[in-house]
Amino acid sequence: MSDFSAEFSLNLRRAGVVGAGGAGFPAYIKARGKAEYAIVNAAECEPLLKKDQKILEYFPEKVFDGLELLMRAVGAKHGIVGIKKKHEKIIPRLESIAKSRGNISVLKMGDYYPAGDEQCLVYEATGRIVPPGGIPLDVGCVVSNVETLYNAAFPGRPVTETFVTVNGAVKKPATFKVPVGITWREAVDLCGGSTVKDAAYIDGGPMMGRVMTDFELPVVKASAGIIVLPRTHQLIVKKAQSRSVFTRIGRSACDQCSFCTEFCPRYLLGHDVQPHRVMRNMLFSSGPEHKLHGRYGLLCCECSLCSLYACPEGLNPREACVAAKADLREIKIGFKNSPLNTGRAPQVHPVREFRKVPVLKLIKRLGLEDYNKDAPWSDVSYKPARVKILMSQHIGAPSVPSVREGQRVEIGAVVGDLPADKPGCPVHASIPGTVGKVNEKYVEIIA
Repeated sequence: MSDFSAEFSLNLRRAGVVGAGGAGFPAYIKARGKAEYAIVNAAECEPLLKKDQKILEYFPEKVFDGLELLMRAVGAKHGIVGIKKKHEKIIPRLESIAKSRGNISVLKMGDYYPAGDEQCLVYEATGRIVPPGGIPLDVGCVVSNVETLYNAAFPGRPVTETFVTVNGAVKKPATFKVPVGITWREAVDLCGGSTVKDAAYIDGGPMMGRVMTDFELPVVKASAGIIVLPRTHQLIVKKAQSRSVFTRIGRSACDQCSFCTEFCPRYLLGHDVQPHRVMRNMLFSSGPEHKLHGRYGLLCCECSLCSLYACPEGLNPREACVAAKADLREIKIGFKNSPLNTGRAPQVHPVREFRKVPVLKLIKRLGLEDYNKDAPWSDVSYKPARVKILMSQHIGAPSVPSVREGQRVEIGAVVGDLPADKPGCPVHASIPGTVGKVNEKYVEIIA
């Protein structure tokens, strides 16, 4: 590791920079790798979310600054910004900046889902296929989210704010930057409030996000935004199905048409993901057959395309795969020690190009046409009365509180940290104030 790479990764860790909009993978770990390509994931294919689009519209230079720093750290010769070609107003500006920086290009992609799946993006950008069970670094690529690179452009500056989109059943959908730790109710209020009385929301996007009903939960660094909907909306009802419900329905209705498999983006890249065989698994209550078919969900990326678009019966193959993976973890079976790990190189499906799902069709299928609106940038300056800084805001080890009740803190002060040998990042105060409650889950700060 070069001196620059070591310093850059250390700054990322100290600043608490994590993947913004997904599992929140600590950015410093990626910066320690070696790659030929550094790719910006600007596809933002989750319907109704706009934060990446707005960051690139209003702060593109900073994203490119972060990209160049990452390229230098990992030794990448090429930088690629992957964005959908429908963003005609943004792309000329991005191409102009890319030209001025050198060794950076803009990849214009179709408006399909899931263009933002990092393994699909790697293939579109480089023609390389990430091996089953592998990561982009295995093929010389490192992929980062737009906001992650924006944060990386400020070396050592703690991440205390995050960009979010609030869309759906709200009076004024918007995208803005807010202090980490405010509640989602506060974020909705910044949009004029909900337009429905009995509302729920999807945290993270309609396809991969989770259904939530508690608007008092705090915003975290990895938050991308929420979609507010009536609790009776078909998408809320479908995504909230319990395991007993989707298993009972799947057992009685699945006719093994295999549409779930034929539309699976990872299957189309040549990975052995077969949701229809996992659905067949429901027919067995126990025994070796139960374990055998469950293994075909091990490489599922949980994009939900099978459940929310492909299945003609409206079943839930995605949740069946998630459940199968959990079952197999209990008996210590993962892809690497499963019979599916043959070591053979994957081959792209010959009709992959013809099975890409247009986002507009997906929005219609999801019942979101009435909510498919822009969420324009709002330059708010919100000063909350209090925030809750969660100790676990990303994949990896949680932080441990490093402050005490009654202590005075300023913006950027470390309020939760962890040993250097643990894969994770510290968390910081997002407002100045006095520390209120402190426990293993969060630190409260009162302005």
